[in-house]
Amino acid sequence: MKNVLDYKRDCLLMVLLSLTIISCKNDKSQTVNNADTIDNTHNEKEFIKVVTTGMDFELPDELQSGWTTFKYFNNSEEPHFFIFEKMPEGITIDNYNNEIVPPFKAAFTYLLDENVEAAMKEFEKVPDWWSKVKLGGGVGLISPHRTAESTIFLNPGIYVMECYVRMPNGMPHAFFGMLKQIVVTDNMSAIQEPIADFEITVSSEKGVSFVDSLEVGNYSLAVNFEDQKLYETLLGHDINLVKLDDLSLIDTLGKWVNASDIKAFRSPAPVGLTFLGGVEDLEAEKTGYFNVELKEGDYVLISEVPNTIERNMFKIFKVYK
Repeated sequence: MKNVLDYKRDCLLMVLLSLTIISCKNDKSQTVNNADTIDNTHNEKEFIKVVTTGMDFELPDELQSGWTTFKYFNNSEEPHFFIFEKMPEGITIDNYNNEIVPPFKAAFTYLLDENVEAAMKEFEKVPDWWSKVKLGGGVGLISPHRTAESTIFLNPGIYVMECYVRMPNGMPHAFFGMLKQIVVTDNMSAIQEPIADFEITVSSEKGVSFVDSLEVGNYSLAVNFEDQKLYETLLGHDINLVKLDDLSLIDTLGKWVNASDIKAFRSPAPVGLTFLGGVEDLEAEKTGYFNVELKEGDYVLISEVPNTIERNMFKIFKVYK
């Protein structure tokens, strides 16, 4: 049985892992009009280009509301993702830099050193408005030098986008610059909701539902969030698409995506796993979409939650010629 100190440490770790940590980074001003156009297998459409070359996000500072397609170019040497977090009214990235970053960065450092009492004291300095932050989707995990494309609905407001995959030393990428404020205006995008070829359903009760096999090709996949809940990390569930070199890697993958383990979710990702995007956390009864080219092989749809294999929050399927 865990003693009180162990319990405190575990609870603190789960809270720390759930929070947005903002680095002190000055973003260059960009405009909303640098969306690009692509020609995919379904239709010609506009997208917002997001580029990572190191520990950064390059995209416009201001976006229209409504359905928005993001094409994420991970031109770095690390696995990444990005999630949008909608701020409470009146809160901006400056509040995060001044009120959240110092205590949580210190607390995370203490926790990695197993100094639980010092970490708890830092945690007490955090303001209560952070609990009102809402998660708004994003592009799932993507391997280095890969491109992923997702479409989500954005409501007007101020968002922060971040990646909290960890460096080899256990510190989140957000500490090193993978953090950006986005203003979503009242001006609605002309993009229509996508039409999916197949649907994925994710539920905390039923797990992940999808077909058992698909023929090679390009697909638009809908991700229906039947419900949503807070797990031990105080984060919800998402969907990430991963190509497996071998089916035996499923347990390795499940352990790596367990962000409640301080030794997990660190770069580099295990060999034999290729992350191809997906849809980050959305609220219950919401839907996001992602496009992907599927080649022959074994794949898994998996949620980044603790004990994901035991919880059936994954679905293996095969792609054939």
